[in-house]
Amino acid sequence: MWTHVKKWWTNTFLDKPYRPGTTIGAYHIQHILGMGSYGIAYLATHTPTGAQVVLKQVKPSLRHTAKGAAMQAYERKVLSSLSHPQIPRCLDAFTHRKDSFLVMTYLSGPTLEELLFERGIVVNEYECAGYMRKIGQLVAHLHAQGLIHRDVRIPNVIWQDGLPYLIDFGLARFIGDKPTYTTDSLCAYPSEKQLKREVAPASDLYALGHFFLFLLYSDYTPKEDEPERSWEEELSLSPEIRRMIRKLLQMDEPYDSVHEWLQELDLYLHRCECDKNRRLQQT
Repeated sequence: MWTHVKKWWTNTFLDKPYRPGTTIGAYHIQHILGMGSYGIAYLATHTPTGAQVVLKQVKPSLRHTAKGAAMQAYERKVLSSLSHPQIPRCLDAFTHRKDSFLVMTYLSGPTLEELLFERGIVVNEYECAGYMRKIGQLVAHLHAQGLIHRDVRIPNVIWQDGLPYLIDFGLARFIGDKPTYTTDSLCAYPSEKQLKREVAPASDLYALGHFFLFLLYSDYTPKEDEPERSWEEELSLSPEIRRMIRKLLQMDEPYDSVHEWLQELDLYLHRCECDKNRRLQQT
């Protein structure tokens, strides 16, 4: 009972977000972008310049924990190490009263989660492969910097003008650093979560496999009263794409790197282009 009361108190009062219209330092809050496990994100205006920015606040309930200011400081370190037009930049960090804030560039546009589930976009297998190639290139860039994102999901990819923008680096870790702030080992986690949180390319590759499936399912309509089946039974996929997803999900011998997967993806896209051109010549 006490656990439920404590959780209610934390969610209702302690972690209550700042209201739109509140001014915090040089920033005027417009609205709440979202609340996660560790922080609260706001869209705000930098009053001296009028620029729109993202304010990311450490949840007050985490102020004095390993998942509080130290975790945000690590995210600042990660973002400050990167310079890519499709990744947010760290602009500032400050403390207001007892709350810690990170200031980042604001990347506008719908997330792929919004495009899939709110706008109902439908993409075929070839189009999915094109989306995944662009997202994979971003992940490959991170790996080249010695960084694993560990949270490549459809809510964390903004799609704008035909390009993906990768956001939310709260779980990102540099290769060689321990996976959590409290322990060097993930052995206490379930096996799937161990893979998701591993500080190694396999973590992001596994996430990309699930990402691929989310996009592919946009073109799937279940039959009425049909029992739920595995993705291999429900989706009509080419042998190449099926093989890729199985390797990304480590159902078969996994890829050693994102580049290895991208090479296979490029071969598939090239074959599709050749087939398309051949059909055009025959008409």
